[in-house]
Amino acid sequence: MLINQHLAVPHILLKDYRHLNINETELVVLLKLMQFDGKEMPGFKELADEMSLMTEQVAAQIQGLIQKDLIAIHVDHSHQQYSEIISLEPLDRQLQARYQVQTVSHELSFNTLFERFEVAFSRPLTPIEMQTLNHWLDSDHHSLDIIQAALDEAVSHDKLSFKYIDRILLNWQKRNVKTIDDSKTVSNDFKTGRKMTKTIENFPVFDWVNGENPYAK
Repeated sequence: MLINQHLAVPHILLKDYRHLNINETELVVLLKLMQFDGKEMPGFKELADEMSLMTEQVAAQIQGLIQKDLIAIHVDHSHQQYSEIISLEPLDRQLQARYQVQTVSHELSFNTLFERFEVAFSRPLTPIEMQTLNHWLDSDHHSLDIIQAALDEAVSHDKLSFKYIDRILLNWQKRNVKTIDDSKTVSNDFKTGRKMTKTIENFPVFDWVNGENPYAK
């Protein structure tokens, strides 16, 4: 399949390119240049012929990427002739820095969630409970916010157990809950449904067969 003849693109680049202060046009130019990393810089017209940009616009885009420290161009004179070699090392450095920031942020958030569980349970978590918490994140792919919301939901129902929280997360997953607002909507629907199906005590029963009329005076 042609789709398998792909260019290896870092996932973090596609996900977080806006944090590199570039737009979609600059991203496409950057992707075009990735196949020339460590090689001679292609001509502006060569790139423009493969895009919907004019030659001057391609030149301006590349100049902008250099100024934003995403690419570098070095002059090589090793073969008795000058050639411009493109390097994406600046881009790699920025992506590495972004990845490290995300990793540290995730670890801090996980530690905060871990502490909230211990506060809610008023005791240290057991090894099995810690394994369950990691399973929710790594295998079930629940977000930290959703797990925290499920914990809050269990506390509000006074049913604080990992088994109950797991049922909440499973139910939310079936209901395609992705955000805190989604979880609140499902929770409110559940509470409304309980109120509508509440059993009425001492409901009068009339013998319709033998002619007992509840409206007879």
